[in-house]
Amino acid sequence: MTVNYTRWLRSYVGHQRLLQLASSAFITDGSGNVLLGQRSDVMLWAPPSGVVQLGETPAQTVIREVREESGLDVAIERLIGVYSGHDFEWTYPNGDQAQIVSMFYACRILGGTLVADRREFISLNFYPRDRLPPLMPRYVRMVRDALAGHAEAVFD
Repeated sequence: MTVNYTRWLRSYVGHQRLLQLASSAFITDGSGNVLLGQRSDVMLWAPPSGVVQLGETPAQTVIREVREESGLDVAIERLIGVYSGHDFEWTYPNGDQAQIVSMFYACRILGGTLVADRREFISLNFYPRDRLPPLMPRYVRMVRDALAGHAEAVFD
């Protein structure tokens, strides 16, 4: 049986702010449109992403999360950046607070069928780069960096 680390830790610290390691995927289709999902908790848009579980690498996390949330199988092509700071302070709808440190990976689609998981994303779609829907604040800089196509990973 795998322990849900966050749930276990929350049983001791309640809603207090925790550091959370996360991974997100920047995925485009053959026309360069960006895959985004509308989150069920805040109704804003975000790339597929999730929290790294015990025993998992950030790269394994992004592959797992993309499959769970979108039905797509992906391969990681490169690290776009590592992000944290004020924009990554988050309070979940249940009151849990987090300071997120997020790895953002450019990914290539290998296969699968695009379908929203209906738990975390209520819908998924590919959007033209110049007509993105309203993003969650922490993803604005991440997506902007991905679209800029920096040669090296971004970090601060």
